[in-house]
Amino acid sequence: MKSRILLGISFLVVFLLLCAIIYPGALSKPYDGDSRHYSVIPESTESFNETASVENFTTESGIPVEKLSESQQRAFRDAKEQPRENEHGPSGRQSKDILVCDSTLVFCDEYRELPDPYNGDHQYTFSHDGNQYTLVEDSDGEQYLVQAGFQEVGPTVNGIDGIVETLGKLLLLGPYIIFLAYRGWTTNPPNLTHSSVGYGFALVGIVFLYPYLLMFTDISLPSWHLPALAVITWTVIFIEIRRGRSRIKSDICQGSNW
Repeated sequence: MKSRILLGISFLVVFLLLCAIIYPGALSKPYDGDSRHYSVIPESTESFNETASVENFTTESGIPVEKLSESQQRAFRDAKEQPRENEHGPSGRQSKDILVCDSTLVFCDEYRELPDPYNGDHQYTFSHDGNQYTLVEDSDGEQYLVQAGFQEVGPTVNGIDGIVETLGKLLLLGPYIIFLAYRGWTTNPPNLTHSSVGYGFALVGIVFLYPYLLMFTDISLPSWHLPALAVITWTVIFIEIRRGRSRIKSDICQGSNW
């Protein structure tokens, strides 16, 4: 007879694993794939004068830095701490790469969105060389041209990445879902075991916490992690199947001896 507690937990595990296949934040990378950049150009540099003079942009006053959001102020301060670029002569630009978290994640240690200070007011913005610049006034009165944008790392096809990720999770989690559901729903032996249900519960934790493990640890980006998890999962399945067959044979032998 199957344990009602194990049966209930197994149903919960199967349900959560099915949710993990649908939920895009499970087994995902913590940050979006495109590279973001954030640059500031102080008014004391040649690059500031050259960039602003091209469009005859007025630099009398910018958006006070205190009016920016907390994340925008943080990006502004971080960029100011970067060394000035000197490619092709003195430029004065200070740049920083920006990591934007996947929008499906609950927690984020970087930025929820690109910290672009542009607020729709064209009094403080202008475009040059395909880039949009926003004039920001620091707390000490110095003006900065701020430019935030995206850098595509490669060609992407809308919708294809999501389909590939869903299929990958289906191949990874599907076998254990089928195994655990069959063990729980069938009326025939072998019954559920603490180890099979326990691993299923651990698997749920891994798939939902995976992006945060990558986010808050020094673990490298996905390479061997998912294949290793697949090997472990199949190993557990084979061990549980073999253990179940051994128990059935043992029960048969005891029945014949009786």
